[in-house]
Amino acid sequence: MSITRAIPLTARPPERIPWEILGPQFVRAWGQPRGETMPEHLEILGQTGSGKSFFEKTVLMDRVRVRQSHVVLLATKPADATLTSMGWPVIDKWPPPYGKNQVIFWAKASGLSKASQVEQRKKIVDVLDRLWTPDSNRIVVFDEIAYLATDLGLKTELTTYYRESRALGITIVASTQRPQGVPRWMHSESGWSVFFAPKDASDAERMAEVAGNKRDYMPILQSLDRTRFEFLMVRNLTGEKYISHVTKRKPKKASEPAK
Repeated sequence: MSITRAIPLTARPPERIPWEILGPQFVRAWGQPRGETMPEHLEILGQTGSGKSFFEKTVLMDRVRVRQSHVVLLATKPADATLTSMGWPVIDKWPPPYGKNQVIFWAKASGLSKASQVEQRKKIVDVLDRLWTPDSNRIVVFDEIAYLATDLGLKTELTTYYRESRALGITIVASTQRPQGVPRWMHSESGWSVFFAPKDASDAERMAEVAGNKRDYMPILQSLDRTRFEFLMVRNLTGEKYISHVTKRKPKKASEPAK
């Protein structure tokens, strides 16, 4: 997915490209790392309110529109308006209804107690186990992977997914607020990394290490405009890097003509 090739990709500073241009090229390139169709993991890092959830929603729905991909989004938050706005069926038992190829598996905790987290963990493990089959051929989305890894104690299971799931046709999309507290395999095995404006210098430093190196990437990350929900996208195979933002479209008024 190289837009220009005037200088080596790794040496070129990131271009600011509107998502209307970059987005369709990304969706076509995602899962085609060397011109062959294969799972290619995507990681998304950004604090609450950075635009991370809206970006996740956008790329998943675009991927479904272009390739009709089967998607299981594992959600654990008490509520999330961005996820429910996707319009996908919400389930808490597996399998989903027949013909429903994009679903949100919402494993909600019944409260703040340890017992409620134990029950939540059982639900997640059961789904992960059921998805672990030959030719699974799905996108599995971990909406807040740090919570799964740390609070629910699923680091071993998540590491196995990152290490071996591509052989089953599974693509992982994982998002988290901070780069700490997640399996290191999330960073090393992801073909694409997306970074929203870091909260502070400490997060910027860790994100820069994930992206490549601190010297090159810290200034880029600190230049991101959080008021525009800008993000840095890095294709790890080639070193391509771009800055963009997804514009939220305002709903049309009833009196507005359709376009």
